This record gives sequence, structure tokens and C-alpha cells, in this order.
Amino acid sequence: MFIGGDMKNTLSAHYDVILIGAGPAGLFAAQELVGSGLKVLVVDRGDEAARRKDMNFGIGGAGTFSDGKLNLTHRIGGEPETIGRPAAEIEELIRRIDDTFTSLGVEGGYSGENGQKFQELLRIAHAAGVEFIFARQRHIGTDRLQEVIQRFYEHLRMNGIAFQVNTLVERIDLASDRYVVTTNQATYSARAIIAAPGRAGAYWLREQARHLGVQTSYGPIDVGIRVEFPADIYEEIAQVMYDAKFRLYTKSYDDLVRTFCTNPNGYIVAEKLDDFVLVNGHAKWNSKTANTNFALLSRVVLTDPVEDTTKYGRDIARLATTIGGGKPIIQRLTDFLSGRRSTWERIARSATIPTLQDATPGDIAMAFPQRIVTNLIEGLNVLNAIIVGLLSNNTLLYAPEIKFYDTKYKVTPYMETTAENFFVGGDASGHSRGIVYSAVTGILAAQGVKRNLS
Repeated sequence: MFIGGDMKNTLSAHYDVILIGAGPAGLFAAQELVGSGLKVLVVDRGDEAARRKDMNFGIGGAGTFSDGKLNLTHRIGGEPETIGRPAAEIEELIRRIDDTFTSLGVEGGYSGENGQKFQELLRIAHAAGVEFIFARQRHIGTDRLQEVIQRFYEHLRMNGIAFQVNTLVERIDLASDRYVVTTNQATYSARAIIAAPGRAGAYWLREQARHLGVQTSYGPIDVGIRVEFPADIYEEIAQVMYDAKFRLYTKSYDDLVRTFCTNPNGYIVAEKLDDFVLVNGHAKWNSKTANTNFALLSRVVLTDPVEDTTKYGRDIARLATTIGGGKPIIQRLTDFLSGRRSTWERIARSATIPTLQDATPGDIAMAFPQRIVTNLIEGLNVLNAIIVGLLSNNTLLYAPEIKFYDTKYKVTPYMETTAENFFVGGDASGHSRGIVYSAVTGILAAQGVKRNLS
């Protein structure tokens, strides 16, 4: 059987397994396959880590251009039950992942000690009606992480893993019992696929999965803003946990709002995708700013008859990009609360110097639905009881920040989908959020490949 039309090129090579995407899931899957006797190819749209310019594509994935936070717990970044694995097994894989980073030259960077300051922060959060998710973390830093990932890449190549970088996968077809992967360079075949193209490739993967008959469902997305403020008001919290995780439910709608990816003394950055721009944050190990930032995200769940959260999120991103003239929107918090458009003159009245200057002053509420705006305002008001001083003229907001991990694949405990020997991993699978859990899903998928093909 051949699905999807004619092959673009004559087959260039046959492999046992092709990994699509060289982010944390792809790299750790490749590591798991070293020494298996299987012929492995990793294909990525971007360049080697040492030469990368694109934030979303390339060896290391989007995680390479993050600040490199490792959440060393099964309670952050995924749910063991959705993939049918006991929490203890996930914890063991997380220890292996942390050991791998240490072996690649990462030193120190741990935070999250349970002591008197933790107990006080927990009390304050509970008094405000906020859940504080406490965990051990490790901060690598954007500047160190790129070097670490380059070493990881070279290690894999030396151990027999083949890579094709700067190679765009256009489609995946099924021909008899082999998968045919057509790229802009050549066409390959494989007995098994591990697809892990990241959040930026999630929409593409969903379309490929559909024509292969893979069973998927819609899940939630997170829509929100990146919040930037003076670092000193977060300093005591950072001493407890570098990237503290706070979750609350809003008064008006009972919707989940959460903080994500806090970067003490960090930077705001723009992520340019095919037809819209998003914001994100990162922090370096050897270079600090006077600001701290985090994402404040409102959970969006759609139900029958409209369930396509991907399209919903992409439409919001496009509208925000239009309002920003192709750039992210920046707004003073006080202007946001007052329903007033920001200008550079008004932003200059804040003591906080924006770390992302290539943005357009504007009104975020023009781009976001009223329900999301209400959730964000209520979330900021509640968090001010924990991050005292957050609700001030010195706080800046950037938009849009949207996390696309909404297409959820029905998988076995080895990340195999309803199509035989078609595995998924990373954030595009709908079962992970972040570096560590992405790596976990990659390892599980590779274990599944070895079980099926060995």
C-alpha cells in the first residue's frame, strides 16, 4: 500500500529508524539507540548547535535557545499516567537524563532545597489561594547549553548515528511495511519512525498523522504574556526555587492560570515562525540583566463542536502579529490594567528597561479574547501577594506567548501510536512540556523501537 501520492525522488537510502527532529526527544532517543545494531538517521530542519541562528529548529531544538532549565521531577512537564508509566520509572529516567548532562560537562546549577524559606513561601502561596509546585531544578544557561548540545551531537555521530541537518521533511508516507520520508534534499525509507518536531512542528506533524490514519485528539493550549520586572522583587523566591511554579484558578471563569519558565536576571526574546511571531524568555549563566521574567499563561480548552485549539491559538498569534506590525507587542502593566495603549514615551516612565527592544508598543487586549484578558488580570492581582511589587508601573508585558502542545496522540507506554512502528516524542506528541519530559518520551520511544525491530 502507498498512501499520499507519488514519491518526489528515487529512494536515496534505507534505514531501520528515522528520527524527525533533533531536540531533546530526538537526541535522547538517538542516545538510547546507540549500540542497538539498528541503522539510524536523524533529520532536522535547522543547523548544528554551534552554527544555529533559528530559535526553533536545529540540533537541540527550541530548548537550546531556552535558558536550559531541567525540572528534575515527574510532577512538572508531563503526566506519567497519560503514557501508562509509573512515576517511579519516570523518576529513574529523569536521573539518567541529568547524569547525561553532567557527563557532557554541565557543572552545578541546582536549586530547590526544602527549608525555612520554602515553608514561608508555601504559606504565602496557600494564603493567596495559589498552588506552589516545588521541585529540584537545574539551571544550565543558554550560553552553556549550546556548547553542551554540540558535544552531545558530536558524541552521537562518533557512535554511529547519522544526521541530516538543514533538511526539511516535507511528508511521510507508508509504502507496504516501510515508511517513506520525503525531504527537500532526498527521499529515505525506514522500518520505524520517531517523530519529534517540537511545538513549532506540531501542526505539520498532525497533518502527516491524519493521512497516515494515526489516531489523535485535541488537547488544551496555553495563551498568555511574558511578564518582565525588576529582579530584586523575585530574589527571595529564586533562593527557594529558581523557576518557581505557581498555579491558580481565576475568580471569574475558574480557568487555570499558571506561571511558566521564570528567568531570574534573564532576557525576553522573539520567536519568529512561518506566519506569526511569539515571545519567550531565557537566561544566561555568565551574563545577567537587572530584570526577571516569566510567562503567565491561561489554559484554553475547546469542546464539541469546535475543538481545534491549534487553529484557535494560531489565529490569536496572527492577529497579535498584525497589531504589532510583525513584531511582538509590548505594554506597561498599568496601561494594560487601565485599557490604555502603551507608547514608548509611557514605557520610558517605567524603571524597567525592556530587554526586548524590537517590539511594538500597543494594547494586548486588542489581540486577546476578553476571557483570556480577564484571566491574566486576575492572575496578576493574585500573584502580587506572592511576588510583592509585581503590580506596579515597573512591570512590562509582552505578547503573545502561546504554548502549542494540544494535539495529543493515543500512545502505548513506549510512545507508539495507533500506526505500527510510528512513534512520537517531545512537545509535539502532546505528552510533554519542556526539556526533561521531552527527553523522557524520546527514550521511551527508542525503547519501543528496539522492542519492535530487534
